[in-house]
Amino acid sequence: MIALMYKDLVALKKALFLLVIILFLVGFYTMQQGKVMALPLMFMLVPLILIGMLWGSDTKSNVDQYIIPGPIKRRTIVLSRYAFVWIVAVIGAVFAVLLKLFAKDSVLSEIPWYLIAVALLFLTTVVSVIQLPLMYKFGAEKARLIFVALYFIVFAFFSYVGGNKDLIIKLFDRLILFDLRIIGLAILGVTFLLNAVSFTLSAAIYAKKEF
Repeated sequence: MIALMYKDLVALKKALFLLVIILFLVGFYTMQQGKVMALPLMFMLVPLILIGMLWGSDTKSNVDQYIIPGPIKRRTIVLSRYAFVWIVAVIGAVFAVLLKLFAKDSVLSEIPWYLIAVALLFLTTVVSVIQLPLMYKFGAEKARLIFVALYFIVFAFFSYVGGNKDLIIKLFDRLILFDLRIIGLAILGVTFLLNAVSFTLSAAIYAKKEF
């Protein structure tokens, strides 16, 4: 699986470098606008963009026709795609927790670190776990409309929440009426469940594909 991920990184190194620059510029603009809450939400976009680039690269090079006859299992190929999403999710969670520690005047400072971490794991993966089975089912060409819809939804959520501190404060005021540790565990459990179901579906769909 590591070899597959390395192949993808090498194939997309220029595009990934450009993506990092764009995210840095967007993050800088967001900070200038005082929308600190929007910074962690940028990680929701990264898996969507990354998966789109990976699919485009694989479709162009017909890489599946060369990998499948080899010793690598199809389930491992699918797992390598999900691994990218999970790595980005973990980085996003760590970034959000660090942002809480250093941005003392933000809404994040009022939310427990473990709740921030599990919320970012959920938000970063939730769109991708819907996207990936659809990509395996319909392919890159037919799934472009799905991409457009997902981008629109994520951007709308990104813009709305990032500039609406009152919404976060009201939501947190309601959450503190409950045990936040239980809520955190519930979010983490739902995240693991959605990812497990999505991976199982994707692996089953890919196992039946003919190349």
